[in-house]
Amino acid sequence: MEKTGDNRLQLFIIGNGFDRGHGLNTSYWDFRNYLENMYPNFLQAFEEHYSIYPANSEEAQKNLLWNELEKNLANIDEEIIIEDALGMDMALESGDVGIEDTLYEYFTDEYNYIQLLAKYLKQWVRTIKIRDVKPKTTKINNFNDAIYITFNYTAVLENVYKIKVGKIIHIHGSLREYDIDPVLGHGNKERIKGISNRLEEAEKIFDEKEISICKVIKDYYENTYKDVSRYIYKLLNLIDKDVREIIVIGHSVAGVDLPYFKSIDIFTQRAAMWNVYYFSNSEKQGIYNDLIKCEIDPQRIIMKNAKTFYDM
Repeated sequence: MEKTGDNRLQLFIIGNGFDRGHGLNTSYWDFRNYLENMYPNFLQAFEEHYSIYPANSEEAQKNLLWNELEKNLANIDEEIIIEDALGMDMALESGDVGIEDTLYEYFTDEYNYIQLLAKYLKQWVRTIKIRDVKPKTTKINNFNDAIYITFNYTAVLENVYKIKVGKIIHIHGSLREYDIDPVLGHGNKERIKGISNRLEEAEKIFDEKEISICKVIKDYYENTYKDVSRYIYKLLNLIDKDVREIIVIGHSVAGVDLPYFKSIDIFTQRAAMWNVYYFSNSEKQGIYNDLIKCEIDPQRIIMKNAKTFYDM
């Protein structure tokens, strides 16, 4: 069926920078501050596996993990963890024979804190108050014929801009979805592949200690892996929409989320103009390059300073 101009609409893609642009403390560093206040033991155990210790400066902590939390989740100090595990004395009469299950259980218990990360993230987001937040842009309003894809868990679109829930796709869940934890993870398949290969080698020589710790590290990588393909289906309703313009605000367009951008361009028939807002000149080229990686035609990409988006 041929589409008419009457149903052409805008598509907004919204990232965490949008919430921060409204004065909300929603960076991952703010999340760390929450953990430090509420769950300090968890935070210490979590950071130690990324070689972060109390003596590290704030800048080092940010660079090692918190500036790009999702990207860095796979960057645990694997060699030290394995070395420490192999050197551990279990004090068993049988030595290191027949201890694979015992060690696997021990190490799994040692690393189970990672499963709490999404739970604590959701708790933290619930502490972010948006009651007094005011609109900052005229470009978003409830009169627009638009669809909104948001990577945020907050309800700024719904509560501040009065956008109808049916027009919003919370790609990784929202606070309205009480039974769903936020989706958080890395996209580093190479780490999973590498530890899988090491596990295979350990199994060949029946090294039960190394088998056990490799299994646990593999579990860790897989549990913190964001499989973007599981959420692409949320974008399928774009296929029958005549999207004329895509506006990206507050998203770094990088890393594990790139497949979303590629899929969005495909589902919108590779016909829409991309108006992409950047926060600083230092990130402008990186965002542009990542859009090109998504096979978006450079002639359809317009880069704009985010200051021009917030016009109220």
